[in-house]
Amino acid sequence: MSIVSVTSVQLSQLAGIAKKSLPNESCAFLLGKNSSSESLVLDVMPMRNAESSPVSFSISPEELLKAYNVAEEMGHDVIGIFHSHPGRPTPSSTDIRFMELNPVVWVIYSTTENEFKAFINDVQVTEVATSSDSYSRWANYFSSRVLGLINL
Repeated sequence: MSIVSVTSVQLSQLAGIAKKSLPNESCAFLLGKNSSSESLVLDVMPMRNAESSPVSFSISPEELLKAYNVAEEMGHDVIGIFHSHPGRPTPSSTDIRFMELNPVVWVIYSTTENEFKAFINDVQVTEVATSSDSYSRWANYFSSRVLGLINL
């Protein structure tokens, strides 16, 4: 995967979740679809930081299960994990350990720099490009879904 497609509305929603959670880190699941070259974010599912900590986050097992059930009901996958950092938007050593267990895109928002960055741990941690409001990708996805429903 080489790009994460997310709308400016979703980015604003994620920034809002982060700012509302201050001084603690925030977290959310990114629901959508994956292809070999792209992760397409279709929905943001805010989660509660079970640690209520300004330097770390965790999601309770119950909320984790709920997120996967909701994604399945919507016909989506959990394609990413979002959380905020009080400093630079780069993975901490703890993030890197958990990225190995959760091999999806990790989107990090810096509440001090107002900046988003995305990463994936595929043998090593690498930054992933983000694309905002790529209308043609969204139009193609939804038109293929509608055509698929019509052909049922």
